[in-house]
Amino acid sequence: MEDRRGAGPTGPRQADRLLRRIMRVDWLGAAIGVVLVIVLLSMLSPYFLTGGNLLTILLQTAVVAILAGGQTFVILTAQIDLSTAAVMALAGGVSGMIMVHSGLNPYLGIALSLAIGGAVGFVNGVLVAMAWLPSFIVTLAGLSLWRGLALQLTSGYDSSPMPDVIGAVGRGEVGPVPVPVLIMLGCFVLAALVLRETRLGRYLYAIGSNEEAARLVGIRVAPYKLAAFVISGLSSGIAGVVLIGRLDSSGGEIGAGLELDAIAAVVLGGTSLFGGRGSIWGSLLGAVLMATIRNGMVLLQISPFLQLVTLGLVILLAVGLDVLRVRKIARA
Repeated sequence: MEDRRGAGPTGPRQADRLLRRIMRVDWLGAAIGVVLVIVLLSMLSPYFLTGGNLLTILLQTAVVAILAGGQTFVILTAQIDLSTAAVMALAGGVSGMIMVHSGLNPYLGIALSLAIGGAVGFVNGVLVAMAWLPSFIVTLAGLSLWRGLALQLTSGYDSSPMPDVIGAVGRGEVGPVPVPVLIMLGCFVLAALVLRETRLGRYLYAIGSNEEAARLVGIRVAPYKLAAFVISGLSSGIAGVVLIGRLDSSGGEIGAGLELDAIAAVVLGGTSLFGGRGSIWGSLLGAVLMATIRNGMVLLQISPFLQLVTLGLVILLAVGLDVLRVRKIARA
């Protein structure tokens, strides 16, 4: 005889458990958003769903995505880095200027850009993790400080053209795939391995979830926070090389405003601003979503002013959904 005890509440309980599991998939919202935007724009513009335009979107994604990848490490610890684009301008602008005017070997120029980015990340990390200054204040000051230093060191002038090696980094192709896209994917594969397979990745999640609890179980919080900011700085250095290669020019004004795009990509990708939750692949999807929306608005000839309004609303929606999701999970 079939036992049907508990059959009534079992269905709702299973549905509730399934809903909770879905809500814990950090990148799901960004993936759904990308699909919906692609479907919508495909219906609105015959020029959207073409191979050339899709490659253009990926190419436009690359710099913001690289910045977002480094930003993810910082936000996972419940901190924020507002200086990423300014650091990119300092690293790319100064290294590009030296390569053009002093004949610096381009491979050494790439190393210099990474060194500048890593050094600034180290300074930010020391101030936040060891001097206990709020990351918002430190990096907000850095947004102005590093941008101003980039403009001062370059005297406000652009330097061009870039050496062939740098041009290949920004505008080259391997088969049909642009080199910046390959660099972007390489950065994300490496970041995913670090977050999933190393102690650093596990501890960053632990620190973001509950910093005090992480201390109580013996995690030395300061060095790991410092490492997160260094990674963000290195990402800015890489993005700087890619950007000056794409522009075939370097200067202190490159990438202005991209720090907000990077933060938006991370949040759209499901990484919580409260720390402890998120996926590096979600940040990539968030960057793709941002680039797709921008591309679609250009194809639809929407006013640049309304584009800013739309992107602002998208960011506000993403943050609101993050708050609601955190509250839902906390009550679960």
